[in-house]
Amino acid sequence: MADVLVKRATLAEGKVDKLAVELHGLGERIIDRDTALAWMRDGHSLVPVQGGARGQALQLVEVGEAHAIRTDNVAEEGDRLPELPSV
Repeated sequence: MADVLVKRATLAEGKVDKLAVELHGLGERIIDRDTALAWMRDGHSLVPVQGGARGQALQLVEVGEAHAIRTDNVAEEGDRLPELPSV
């Protein structure tokens, strides 16, 4: 499993649209929400980085038949991330 550093994020209608991520030793790349969800299901940790400091890992939260990407583990629709610059 890998720690995936989340550098920037864009949300659309309350859900992650794009994340700028970086894996150790590899350059930054842009992933979409479906990829982020798949990586989280596979056990990878998505860790927001602000000003060089690592934040709390994002949580994959079941909400009925869907999933949310959140920092607070609350089973609510819509994603919740810390303030990050836009992709």
